[in-house]
Amino acid sequence: MKTHLVFAVMTLLLLAFVISRKQQRTLTFDAVIAQAEDLASHPHTPPQETPSKALRELNYDKYRDIRWRDEHTLWRKLGLPFQAKFFFTGHIHSKPVTIYQVNRDGAGPLRFSPEFFDFGKNALSLSDTGQGGYSGFRIHYPLNRPDNLDEVVVFLGASYFRAVAKDQVYGISARGLAIDTLKKEEFPDFTTFWLVEPAPGAKELTIYALLEGASVTGAYEFRIVPGIGTRMHVRAVLFPRRDIPGIGIAPLTSMFWFGENTSNTFGDFRPEVHDSDGLQIERGNGEWLWRPLAWSKQTQVSVFLDENPKGFGLLQRDRDFTHYQDIEARYHLRPGAWVQPDGPWGKGSIQLLQLPTNNEYMDNVVAFWQPEGGARKGERLDLSYTLTWLGENPAIPPLARCLATRIDYQDAPYYRMIVLDFSGGELSRLPAGAPVRADVWIGETGGISDVQVKKNDFNNSWRVSFIASTNQLKSPIELRCALKLDGRTLSETWTDTWRN
Repeated sequence: MKTHLVFAVMTLLLLAFVISRKQQRTLTFDAVIAQAEDLASHPHTPPQETPSKALRELNYDKYRDIRWRDEHTLWRKLGLPFQAKFFFTGHIHSKPVTIYQVNRDGAGPLRFSPEFFDFGKNALSLSDTGQGGYSGFRIHYPLNRPDNLDEVVVFLGASYFRAVAKDQVYGISARGLAIDTLKKEEFPDFTTFWLVEPAPGAKELTIYALLEGASVTGAYEFRIVPGIGTRMHVRAVLFPRRDIPGIGIAPLTSMFWFGENTSNTFGDFRPEVHDSDGLQIERGNGEWLWRPLAWSKQTQVSVFLDENPKGFGLLQRDRDFTHYQDIEARYHLRPGAWVQPDGPWGKGSIQLLQLPTNNEYMDNVVAFWQPEGGARKGERLDLSYTLTWLGENPAIPPLARCLATRIDYQDAPYYRMIVLDFSGGELSRLPAGAPVRADVWIGETGGISDVQVKKNDFNNSWRVSFIASTNQLKSPIELRCALKLDGRTLSETWTDTWRN
């Protein structure tokens, strides 16, 4: 009897130990937050690159020749709707990241082996490949067809990630955080990821990430829902190591080289080349703004002050293939990215940075929200927003849109003829004789004349043209235009900056 009692007690103790260990291994977002907060109290240790010089010196093409072997794909054997493949370290992605998989048994590190990769034509030694690791990952899901797993999300490099919606190709990227973008920029890294195993038939995937940088640490939760518009519900908890006046929340990174508002005088056969064609803003007061992107010889910085913005994003609104003529890059299929705050963000500004470029391989456009006063050392900053990767969406905005911006320079430095095409909403249902008027505004150093509004019967749009003039271009001049009828606003507000 005594032996049985001892055995029962030992069994209960062992069971309690197993349950305790299992609970310790179970991961929650609060645990990631606690880890980020603890890291913020210690000096920053920069992530180390792979020690293999051969891997670090791989060029773009050689790095792309390293392929993941599909038979090792995470969750493939379970037949789950979400599956993950991984990138090897090398080229510019030479910092290994730590990746855990989370399931009902808890969180465990994802095993790494060079055997999981096909190195193609690369002549790499066992020593080199053994010094590699995972640099990032991509998520696959039956986005376009139920019988095929399409690549829908990629996390690779610093805090960069990107996604596509149905029938799209990659273009614009997002980041976890931007720091001092307008100065000497700092790029914090996602150093650790936790991939939460989805249930059979799941339509949503959860990923946790730990952000580490010299100025800040942070915990991120991504709940990803692929579809016609792929949504990411993002929650971020940040712990600044110093005061950060130039912190950028929900940063978006894109490319604009030339479009219908930019002269192409260098012989490219394509009429337009860009991943995004404009910045869309829904201000806290309900006004919709549209700022077309533009090429310039100098860096352009635009600041849009606001309080509790309802949304902003870099969009690719022009979906007409004939406007691009590129069957390889397929710019007409690039996604837009729309940020919608979950709750009030207070006072601050949406900032747009446009850098000069002479090719399509540089991401030269950045947009983000900067809270008034930035972020302060020792203060926890909680943010949440929904990031949607989308194509055409008539709800953004629910008004007539400015479809094209054309500028006639007229060989006169102090005059510009601006031609704008608006379409959509109530505007498209109005007859040619409707008394639609253009509300045009220019900064105090400029003047407006010869404003005309006409319906274009060829495509059911409305064309606005006017002359902008000034007697000096020592400083940028702001321009705005919106269409109205009987005191009602029919369109978004087009806005642009006239620079020398």
